[in-house]
Amino acid sequence: MPTVRELRLEAGLSKKELGRRAKVDAKTIKRAEDGLPIQDVKAAAIVRALGEALGQKITIEDVDNLHIYLEQ
Repeated sequence: MPTVRELRLEAGLSKKELGRRAKVDAKTIKRAEDGLPIQDVKAAAIVRALGEALGQKITIEDVDNLHIYLEQ
C-alpha cells in the first residue's frame, strides 16, 4: 500500500497544495507523512483530496502508515 507521501508525489502536489485542497494545515500533512497521529476528519479530508487529485477512489484503509485518532 502507498503512503500519504507516495500518493502526494504521484499526484505532483506539494505539502502546501495538498493541505489547501484538503483544507488542513501543511503541518498536518507533514504529521501524516511522518506517521504521527492525526484527527480522523483531517485524515479523511487528506485521503479524499489525494483521490480527487489522482482521479481515483482512495480510502483511509488504502493508505499505509496513516495513523488516526478520533476527535472528541
